[in-house]
Amino acid sequence: MKENSESSFRFPIIRCGTDLVDINRIHDAVKRLGDPFLNRVFTPQEQRDCFREGGLTHPAAASLAARFAAKEAVAKALGTGFGHQGVAWTEIEIKRAADGSPHIHLSGHALQVFDALNGLSAVISLSHERHMALAFCLLTCSPAEPEPQDVKA
Repeated sequence: MKENSESSFRFPIIRCGTDLVDINRIHDAVKRLGDPFLNRVFTPQEQRDCFREGGLTHPAAASLAARFAAKEAVAKALGTGFGHQGVAWTEIEIKRAADGSPHIHLSGHALQVFDALNGLSAVISLSHERHMALAFCLLTCSPAEPEPQDVKA
C-alpha cells in the first residue's frame, strides 16, 4: 500500500481469539471441584449471573461454559494465555449490558496487556447449543507510532 506523506492515517490492528468448550466438561468440573474451581475461574458477579435460577442446571452450566470460552478467546486475542506467565482467569470478566449483550471487563495484568497493545476496543460474541459453547473475541488496537525518519537534504 502506498502511503500518502500528508496523511498520518494508519489502519487499526485487529487481534482475534476464539474458543469452543464442551458444556458437560464445565458441568463435571463444577460438580467435582466445586467452589475452588468456580472462584479460580469466575468472578463473584459471573457466578451470580450464571446461577441466578438456582443450582447447577443445564442453563447454568451453559452460561459458565460460554464465559469460560470467552475468557479463553480474550486471552488468545491478548496473546497471553493463563497462569504464571499469562493473566489470571478473574482478570477477564464477562458482564451483561442492560440489553443482555455480553461485554468484556479487564483488570490487573489483563488490562495492562491490553493497554500495552494500544487497545481501543474489545468485543465478544457468545453462543451455546446443546453440548457446546462458543466465544469469539475481537480486539481493535491502534498501531504503534512510526519511528521518526531522518530526512536527507
